[in-house]
Amino acid sequence: MKKNLLFVLCLLLSASGLYAQPKAPDAEYIKANYQKYEYQIPMRDGKKLFTSVYVPKDQSKKYPFMMDRTPYSVAPYGTELYKGSLGPSSLFTHDGYIFVYQDVRGRWMSEGIYEEMTPEKEDHKTNKDVDEGTDTYDTIDWLLKNIPNNNGKVGVWGISYPGFYTTTVLLSRHPALAAASPQAPIADLYRDDAFHNGAFMLVANFGFYPGFTNRQDDKPTQRRGGRFDAGTEDGYEFFLKMGSVKNSNTKYYKDTIRLWNEMLDHPNYDQHWKDRNVLYHLHDIKTAVLVTGGWYDAEDLYGAINTYKTLVKENPKTRFTLPWGHGYTAVGHVVKEII
Repeated sequence: MKKNLLFVLCLLLSASGLYAQPKAPDAEYIKANYQKYEYQIPMRDGKKLFTSVYVPKDQSKKYPFMMDRTPYSVAPYGTELYKGSLGPSSLFTHDGYIFVYQDVRGRWMSEGIYEEMTPEKEDHKTNKDVDEGTDTYDTIDWLLKNIPNNNGKVGVWGISYPGFYTTTVLLSRHPALAAASPQAPIADLYRDDAFHNGAFMLVANFGFYPGFTNRQDDKPTQRRGGRFDAGTEDGYEFFLKMGSVKNSNTKYYKDTIRLWNEMLDHPNYDQHWKDRNVLYHLHDIKTAVLVTGGWYDAEDLYGAINTYKTLVKENPKTRFTLPWGHGYTAVGHVVKEII
């Protein structure tokens, strides 16, 4: 059995650091051994999703795909600019895969309007019935047909918000999807990141949305979100002076951040939140899945545990695994051996 592969990834990337490419030991290796391409892949409703593809220059054999779908940008943009690392770890980079990075619908360079935790649909009767599952299906189908020397298999990984998109990859139910690893995934936005046991996570969300909000329309952009300046390093003092949560708008945001307003408009677990609970849809899954999480995860412990429990309950004949860690996650033989 091949050894497990360990890699270190942040649970949540800050928008302010998306373009900074760290000096990675594999940077020169990647430039020497991979060719980068960029595509706008068409979805069934006509929208196009920006996708970076790194293909091994050695075309003497066929390669599986390793894909990461993210709302945090696939930067750097431009076929002449390369990531300093590829895949979950350096071991994947040197083994050779076709690495795929995609800006999800409505984010960064992809078309469409962004919806937080896109509501998934059980039925897709027309080309207008789209969600992350259909976007993934259309992406995989396009890759298989248009990227030479692929072996017809796809593996997907992602952490935190990309972990949610890895879970929704399962809903594509594409026959080429061989393995997936949602890591510290959001499953139910209300319970994972918005309200814990009914208590609004004010500090975490207040600091998150200004940087995350780099666009609110359907126009692709490389523009980053803005960093909020609280004017003090004393968080207790800042929120004490702010007063009630409604003052976040009257004093600071001025009703300019749509996703923040959606949270404030739905303080109870109503249909808005139920539509953003992916657990209801995790049936008829035949893909091998490795879910990871950590007992002390301040945000997404609910997502990791309940994604795993739901998958096991609803899909008793499929292989699922749940290892644990905090701050570090592992994607091992479940993904690597299969693809």
